[in-house]
Amino acid sequence: MPVRKNAVYIISVAAELAGMHPQTLRIYERRGLIEPYRTPGGTRRYSDQDLTRLSLIQELTSSGVNLEGVRQILQLQNENQRLRNQVDRLRRLLDDAERRFSGQSSTGSVVREVRIRGRRNLPDIRRRGPFS
Repeated sequence: MPVRKNAVYIISVAAELAGMHPQTLRIYERRGLIEPYRTPGGTRRYSDQDLTRLSLIQELTSSGVNLEGVRQILQLQNENQRLRNQVDRLRRLLDDAERRFSGQSSTGSVVREVRIRGRRNLPDIRRRGPFS
């Protein structure tokens, strides 16, 4: 795990700031809901991001979601963020590619040219069946 310079709160301070008992933070860690930074000596250190996550966990459990449900919600949020980052990266790459190649095509867009060429190379498939 990388060193998190902003993980500065020891468990008692983090628990107080989150409005929880320190044992609750230990339970959440065991259940995989939170992963505090560990110093080389093994001391847990919490960041502001961890406190925000604890607040979300508290909000979800207060509205009746059990800890397994909370874990799944957090996992889906992480996956959603990962996919959004990937889409953003792919959009930037596509924009860069279109900018680089925009002057080299008479149609004005390499993507459009590739689509047109691709259509010409595809075989014409005729399906036979009751709805043809």
